[in-house]
Amino acid sequence: MDRLKIVLVFVGLGISLSTFGQGILQRDGLSKMDQGAQAMYDGHYEEADQLFRESMNLLGKLPSEMAYYFGRNSYHLAKYKQAINWLTKYVQLKGTSGQYYDEAVLYLDRSNEAYKKIKEQEVHETENKLTTDGYYDCPSSYVMCPICHGGGVLIKQGKFGAEYQTCPYSGISGKLTCEQYNQYLMGELGMEMSDE
Repeated sequence: MDRLKIVLVFVGLGISLSTFGQGILQRDGLSKMDQGAQAMYDGHYEEADQLFRESMNLLGKLPSEMAYYFGRNSYHLAKYKQAINWLTKYVQLKGTSGQYYDEAVLYLDRSNEAYKKIKEQEVHETENKLTTDGYYDCPSSYVMCPICHGGGVLIKQGKFGAEYQTCPYSGISGKLTCEQYNQYLMGELGMEMSDE
């Protein structure tokens, strides 16, 4: 009976220490979050990011304020997609009654605009690459024709079975020069190739 009491005391003590330990982690996590918020307000965004990440590792359940802080700080680090995700989460959690609602919406709008500009720039750069001569640097003098897959022959189903036709782009060779391939990619290669 005495052994059972001792075991129960140790089990109870273990649960109590576990709960106490979780309380310390929670307190440390919230403290890191507050330090991160202060660093963010002071303009030390990298430091704030590190403190927020440490806080997230310590906290089991994140307070809604963390979504606002991390989202706003992500905006300042030019991590716009991340900012959009976290600020949207804050607005979803707290709604219009949230303490930081107005600021969250402001930074959400700014993040969306910045993200949109980046995406538009990427599209513009891609268009420039696709419309600039020689944009594809071929690994060799010739490239396998993408139409006939290097076979030199196209096979189509006709009324009386398979119909065979020499590839109008690469001829029988099934190859395009690098210049021809780039013309093909830009839609400028005509079907005037002759059989080689």
